[in-house]
Amino acid sequence: MTWEQKKAQSIAILDTYKDEISQEAYDRILYVIGTQAIEDMFVDEESIKNLIRVEKGETITEEIIQSYKRSWGVA
Repeated sequence: MTWEQKKAQSIAILDTYKDEISQEAYDRILYVIGTQAIEDMFVDEESIKNLIRVEKGETITEEIIQSYKRSWGVA
């Protein structure tokens, strides 16, 4: 899959949540998707949901990182 395809797939996922966030939040997440795609990385639905939670003020990135570390057994 090319980076353009990965970006398109991530945007399609983000678009399913578009009505839940502001245009500014959408644009910030879209920027993240674009930068990840350039690095040939795919932003999956779980990551997009986490970005939305951060945008809504429901969590902070440090909490998400700690959650991942606990799930990996390294925290």
